[in-house]
Amino acid sequence: MRTVITGGTVIAGPDALAATAVTLDGGHIHTIDPRPPEDADVRLDAAGCVVLPGLINCHTHGVTPGPLFPSGAAALPEDGWLGNLDRHLLAGTTTVLNLCGLATMDEVRTADRAHAVKVKGATTHTPAAMAAAQAADGAGLTEAHLTTSVEKQLADGAVAIGELGGGQTMGGGGQDLQYIPAAIHRETGVTISAEQARTLKEAVLGPRLDGDLDEPSLKEALAAAGLAGFSAQTAAKLVRESVLPSFHAALDGLREGVEAAAKYGVPALVHSAAASGKPLLELARKQLGASVIATHSNHPSYSPGEAVETALALQSEGWLLECCTFDLLHRQHTVRTREHWDRMFAETAVDLLATDYGYLGQHDPLLSGVADLVASGHRSLPAAVALASANVADAIPGLAPNSGRLRPGMAADVVVASEDLREVRHVFVDGIQVVRDGQLTLAARR
Repeated sequence: MRTVITGGTVIAGPDALAATAVTLDGGHIHTIDPRPPEDADVRLDAAGCVVLPGLINCHTHGVTPGPLFPSGAAALPEDGWLGNLDRHLLAGTTTVLNLCGLATMDEVRTADRAHAVKVKGATTHTPAAMAAAQAADGAGLTEAHLTTSVEKQLADGAVAIGELGGGQTMGGGGQDLQYIPAAIHRETGVTISAEQARTLKEAVLGPRLDGDLDEPSLKEALAAAGLAGFSAQTAAKLVRESVLPSFHAALDGLREGVEAAAKYGVPALVHSAAASGKPLLELARKQLGASVIATHSNHPSYSPGEAVETALALQSEGWLLECCTFDLLHRQHTVRTREHWDRMFAETAVDLLATDYGYLGQHDPLLSGVADLVASGHRSLPAAVALASANVADAIPGLAPNSGRLRPGMAADVVVASEDLREVRHVFVDGIQVVRDGQLTLAARR
């Protein structure tokens, strides 16, 4: 079927081409020309809209029936991971990389076959990463997950190694949200919030997990959490037992994963946060020859200045920088400041844009990040789009080898959005319309 999209501003590489027609035919982009062809099965008027390549998200979780996060937590039910893919598609994302790296490629292919979004997989099946998962959780791990390896998963189609480390295994937001509160509740019956858990954790271990116990701060944090009568020493023991076993294993996993990336010639994606920043710098300076992406370099556990300083140091060693929307632009449930985001884009050459997961999967959409960069003056429209399309395809060669650019011969993964990028009107994947007038078509799920 030949589809002609006319009248829109087309983002083709570094240029924004006004009133240019894009013709889709046979699953590929056929032509990009101011003069639309006369023969077409479908004509779509995109006047007043922007036509851009389908976005490529290199940092997603919860998009397969495999175990969740670096902690190997129990998988989402089918309607959960399919619902996450629906949200990606409705926001103009047509390819995702699953960074729940303990899923098998069979599980990744299950998701890919079930949905129009192109789902690709990464692997973290190194011994230390597996040990970190089991120390933190491991409820979603089966014999198939425990007995495979990075080498086997790469041979089976994985395109990268990652996510190496994570908030669940490296004492970050995943610990604050789930595992520390669970440990406290088992001992006391009291339910504490993620913010209260983080305050307890930092009183015991410091923000980088390398500090000494600050008992006065811990007692104050316990009182604020409704635990004034609870022993500070017992609380400190619970925090250490929850955080440190997986943390130390995950640090070893960072090294194993980057070494494997160098050995097998695929990119590694590593968890960049306050607790991992120093180990990452030490690893980067060893010059192991791997292609490495520092994920969410704007992580809020850093101070804004530390985020910029660490990012520049990693970039000077040849690593790429990814920044995430989290939920900092709109929802602000887990990240309530945009200072890290603004400073990273003002002071560093960020390479890639992604989302991560957000609270219960409710991250701000990738396209919202693109729109914000343009509205804030951090990037031009073509440059902002490239951060979530062409740059990603180039950084991870196996992820979207024929996508990410509007160019004749490329896959017909195309998005038509409102001029301000706030609304996704239409989405095509391989030339098939999967979103029409902001609603999923029957072709979205297979």
